[in-house]
Amino acid sequence: MNLRGEERVVIGLMNHITRIDQMLFCLVNGTWTNPLLDRAMPTFSWIGNLGAVWIALLGAMAAFGKKTGSRIALAGFAAFALGFVSSELTKEMTMRPRPFAVLHHVRLLVSVPRSYAFPSGHTTNAFAASSGAVLVAKRFLKRVPFWGWSMLALAAAISYSRVYVGVHWPTDVAASVLLGLANGWAGFRLAFRGQDQKPPKPSPERTEEPE
Repeated sequence: MNLRGEERVVIGLMNHITRIDQMLFCLVNGTWTNPLLDRAMPTFSWIGNLGAVWIALLGAMAAFGKKTGSRIALAGFAAFALGFVSSELTKEMTMRPRPFAVLHHVRLLVSVPRSYAFPSGHTTNAFAASSGAVLVAKRFLKRVPFWGWSMLALAAAISYSRVYVGVHWPTDVAASVLLGLANGWAGFRLAFRGQDQKPPKPSPERTEEPE
């Protein structure tokens, strides 16, 4: 296959993904709707603004969770910071327009964001902070506690709301979930940096046999 043929395949694939993306967006934003969700989804988006809910939750863990809570909060905060930086840098590199700038008749249920679409900062921050905290909790408790599942469920609700309210494409959110989980893992590793190395085994002491 020559280069022009390869380019046609790539362009065709991208166009196909774009059509699916737009179709899913129209379903979430315009078809799978009801008055209850019209009230709930903007609220979830508002909760995720600037990551305030994650800062509050992780701060509470650090304040009241003793040593374990402090380690959980450390991982969550580190993951959140990494997620924020990586999402903001990626937005400036990709410069993807938001749905309401491309499609007509978008139901915009929140104020117009000034940044680009890809990735979703709300989603990246949500899954970074929640997964970082959950990974540490699982390491200490050998299971995911109820509050861990609750944090992940909140992250999912915030992520879905970003498509519902008309400010993100589904692929923005899907990619941001992966980016958030990657930053959550990085935050988890940073929280235990230097503690995974096993100490060297002591050399056996030589005992002198009596002559």
